[in-house]
Amino acid sequence: MIELPEAIVIARQMDATLKGKQIVSGDRGNTPHKFAFANGTSEDYAAIFAGQTVGGSTAHGMSILTEIGADHTLVLGCGGERISFHTDERTLPKKHQLFVHFADGGYLTVTISGWGNTFLLPRAEVGQHPHVQQERITPLDDAFTWDYFQALFAPLPPDSKTSLKYFIVSEPGLWGLGNGCLQDILFHARLHPRRKAVATSEAERRALYDSVRATLRQMVDQGGRNDEVDLYGQPGGYRRILHSKSVGQPCPNCGAPFEKEQYLGGSIYFCPTCQVN
Repeated sequence: MIELPEAIVIARQMDATLKGKQIVSGDRGNTPHKFAFANGTSEDYAAIFAGQTVGGSTAHGMSILTEIGADHTLVLGCGGERISFHTDERTLPKKHQLFVHFADGGYLTVTISGWGNTFLLPRAEVGQHPHVQQERITPLDDAFTWDYFQALFAPLPPDSKTSLKYFIVSEPGLWGLGNGCLQDILFHARLHPRRKAVATSEAERRALYDSVRATLRQMVDQGGRNDEVDLYGQPGGYRRILHSKSVGQPCPNCGAPFEKEQYLGGSIYFCPTCQVN
């Protein structure tokens, strides 16, 4: 699933590769998918894409925003999308939920596994869309300061049962983070996913803030996580410490075997010794 690190990596690649390209044709793809979220018909997309020039691409949270002509923005990301650039039509996937053909012979395709976005929005509507929310601050923005992070805890009542997992990925949520990035962030901060957010000390919150920034920066610098791929189909270089295959493996800090539990609709992975609950 695309999260903030992959969105940043792919957006940079799209900006470098696609900006300035002329679109010959494009549509919503050749395979209907009930969890491929869009905002119009394939004919609508074809009419908007035809003859347009691709503008810049930027990341915002889990989303990738690409300017299409003067009036529209293509919004990808937030789910299980495989976003790919092709120079050879023989590499095109048999099934796809978005297809763009460029005048120089290149192609952009999006194939969705699970669910994902292929919105082609009027530019004036982008900031208000719930999957974009341009006023939100991501953890790698300059505005994501220690004071900003501290303030996120203030609305929690003293008896709040909100766990750190829920606090990070749901409410208030750190924009752009999901369960995939969460695991290593909490591991480096030595905090358990079930730990109550209000029960953390200032020192623990500082460790969490530092881990959020450092872990995400490392993921971006290494081209994303190694179980996700970039615009050219290459896996990222960041090897996650905690994931489905790490269960039972020794913690690199203390040697205790990693554990797995089901929690809040997904799996959590942790070291039972190092991560305080």
